[in-house]
Amino acid sequence: MTVSSTSDIEITLWHTWALTVTHEACEYTEQKFNAEKTGGDPVIPSLNLDTDLVMACNQLVDCLIKAYKNPIQMQIDVARYSKLISLKDTRHNEEREEKLLERCPPGHEGTKLVEIPATILDASGAIIAWYIMDTLTDATQKEIWAASDLLAPILEKSVKLDGNW
Repeated sequence: MTVSSTSDIEITLWHTWALTVTHEACEYTEQKFNAEKTGGDPVIPSLNLDTDLVMACNQLVDCLIKAYKNPIQMQIDVARYSKLISLKDTRHNEEREEKLLERCPPGHEGTKLVEIPATILDASGAIIAWYIMDTLTDATQKEIWAASDLLAPILEKSVKLDGNW
């Protein structure tokens, strides 16, 4: 592939840098979560991660640990349920949904209000959902909104070209 302009080089460098930083942030977050979960040694973040990103990763880990330590067990067997459904099950067939609910009831009595981070476990203890809130710092949320604003014109153009506007 030949690079035709300086902007192509800049985009390639930016993509490479962004992917590298994202990978290092993910690695740090995973290692820190595992260390917190098991009581392991402290994890030192990469020098490539700025302070705001490290704080965002730490906030995410704190929330994940709280959720991990607050399991909610349900009686549904997700493995059994997954064998009964197919890619065609898109919640548009009410009769099919009723039959699935009869064979695999959700496994809870009534409604449970969850207000703190939690993990939802199936009958075998497998995590089927995480309830996590406040995982993103204000700085991260602002960056996401700013990136979304930058993407808006591209997305609008894409939607218009697809005819789904």
